[in-house]
Amino acid sequence: MNREKFFDLSMLVLRVVLGAIFLAHGGQKLFGMFNGIGLEGTAKIVEGLGFPKPYLLALAWGCVEFIGGVFLILGILARWSALAITMVVIIQLWKINLPYGFFIQNGGMEYSLLVVGSCLPVILMGGGSWSVWDA
Repeated sequence: MNREKFFDLSMLVLRVVLGAIFLAHGGQKLFGMFNGIGLEGTAKIVEGLGFPKPYLLALAWGCVEFIGGVFLILGILARWSALAITMVVIIQLWKINLPYGFFIQNGGMEYSLLVVGSCLPVILMGGGSWSVWDA
């Protein structure tokens, strides 16, 4: 297998794994799937973080994760989907994880940094040739 095929396979695996994670997280926030808190619970968290219009922001947050996850899996606008997810995760890192240090067992930013680092190759390189529509 040549270098280009390995690149495309790598981007496919990265997109599918990230997409599945965010489809699940978005499903928790929007629909209460996978023992999630649903939109009402997400809005309460957003309100507790001090953001205005918590219900609207919770809906946007959940949609970015859910739709962004689907788009990453399929390779639809992969760069933009990864960028939107990265922006949501950076806000979560800033508002939720930063005060708790690095390690996830303490509520820290370890997971958020891993997500941002995993999204960067998709943002910079695109989804690869095995994408439905990558712009």
